[in-house]
Amino acid sequence: MSRNRAGGSRVRGPNSALTEFLRERGIDANQIRNRYEESLATPEEEDAIVTISGAPDGDGEAEAEAAAAAAAAAAVARAPSKRKKKKTESDEELEDLQPLPRRAPGQIDFCAECQCRFTVTVYSKAAAGGGLLCHSCSSKYAEEEKKVRKTQAVSRKRKKTVSAALLDKQEVAVPHLQDICIKLIAAYIDDVDVLGDIGEYNMDKIARILSRNRQLKNSTMKMFLNPALKALRFWDCSNLEADVLQAIGAFCPRLETLVLSMCGRLVDGVLDYYGDKLEDLHSLYLNGAFLVTAPCWARFLDRRGGQLRELTIMNTLRFTSACMDRLAANCRDTLETLALVRVDSLHHADVARLGEFSALTSLELAHLADDAAVTDDTVVRVLERVGPQLVTLSLVGCPGLTDASLEGVRRCGRLQNLTLARCESLTDGGVAALFADWPANAGLISVDLSRCVHVGDTAVQALVEHSARTLVVLNLNSVYNVTEAALQVLAAADCEYLSHLDVGFLKCINDGLLETVAARCRGLQLVEAYGVIGLTEGLRLRRGVRLVGRQSDSI
Repeated sequence: MSRNRAGGSRVRGPNSALTEFLRERGIDANQIRNRYEESLATPEEEDAIVTISGAPDGDGEAEAEAAAAAAAAAAVARAPSKRKKKKTESDEELEDLQPLPRRAPGQIDFCAECQCRFTVTVYSKAAAGGGLLCHSCSSKYAEEEKKVRKTQAVSRKRKKTVSAALLDKQEVAVPHLQDICIKLIAAYIDDVDVLGDIGEYNMDKIARILSRNRQLKNSTMKMFLNPALKALRFWDCSNLEADVLQAIGAFCPRLETLVLSMCGRLVDGVLDYYGDKLEDLHSLYLNGAFLVTAPCWARFLDRRGGQLRELTIMNTLRFTSACMDRLAANCRDTLETLALVRVDSLHHADVARLGEFSALTSLELAHLADDAAVTDDTVVRVLERVGPQLVTLSLVGCPGLTDASLEGVRRCGRLQNLTLARCESLTDGGVAALFADWPANAGLISVDLSRCVHVGDTAVQALVEHSARTLVVLNLNSVYNVTEAALQVLAAADCEYLSHLDVGFLKCINDGLLETVAARCRGLQLVEAYGVIGLTEGLRLRRGVRLVGRQSDSI
């Protein structure tokens, strides 16, 4: 053996798994050892590290393994020693306070409640003060927990009912027996064969509930058809087919008022059938009849236009200028209420023809596709002719209107309801000038200035001074320039008839300001405050005032 070392034999013994692993990946154990010693070694540890020098080069790998083992031993020596500390009295007290380990299933334990002996199972419940409960005590506590969960469920259901009623602007109260029966019929409408003689008012209630729940279908709609019926209102006809809609004209020939909303399946044949059969029709409301063509509209107006007193057409592209000509020719002396909402085919000349309707008392123009259809000159000319008898005027989403159009509004001496929502070109000074100098008008009942972004305190103060004694509904939603000063003027005016106030998205609203307004306006019943971040749970309104939209409220 000495001969082999002296001759420098290259014969080596078996290598360890670590050496083979390092060699396969080209890792030098000597470099690892040097880096480890340089980074972790301390003066005390340097004495513990075994350094082997003077060995032949052939034994480098064995030297690296020995060095790594020495470094590991030094690291272990550097770690804090786990010496047993002498227990103190405080340690013993802490050990006494620690809970005893839970017994495993199958072991015997004593009940923490009644101290009886029982066998532990996986279903054994823990007591509040520690320990386990036997089966009898667990059953007793289970009944109590069940009652608590039931109470919490009832409370959540009650809170949800109250919140849903607030969103519907209703008040939670003990329902009448009649309302309970109506809701029960609506819930099981698929099992009802005939509604019977329940009256037009109750039938309309059921129809509204079914429309809200999207349960107005071909089978359920037929129960509402009655030859003696004079008014029929369906607010969701999306599930009704064309032949079922046509049955209305066959089974209800005496209809005077017909409301069909979301009637996308209404076609030319159905409207022609209405024109032939509904001889007493005076009021027609069609929302979403986009399949009815312009020639069909013209034929219907030629047949029944002379007897119509109320007409509402919404969401259609096919009511064209030719239809407007037929409407003016047949209804100019009889039509009292006209609403054209999102009728995208009307233009400036068509709107100008509205001045020919001499009997008009209510006019609504909203969201026409052509922004140039409703202009200042058109509105002034129309209101010069029909303004003196108008009671309701609604101009919504008309970006082309400026302060000049308010000269036409000033001619409406009998006006009670004014809506100028989303008319973003109106200014604070222009609206203030309208209310400050309007001697022909005795006061407005309803005013909507929502989304008039340039209107501010001056206009609101002028409105309050003009209509404080008559104002019932005021909508200032998203009128961002309104400050606390305008609301203080509203509170100081003592608007005794103001019952509905919308202050949504106003930055100036806070708990104290709204409490002041509610206290001074004694007739206030509903406040809408969506998007108002200044209202907290600490708001205390007087009894009888409902608040809708506060962010801290949740269902």
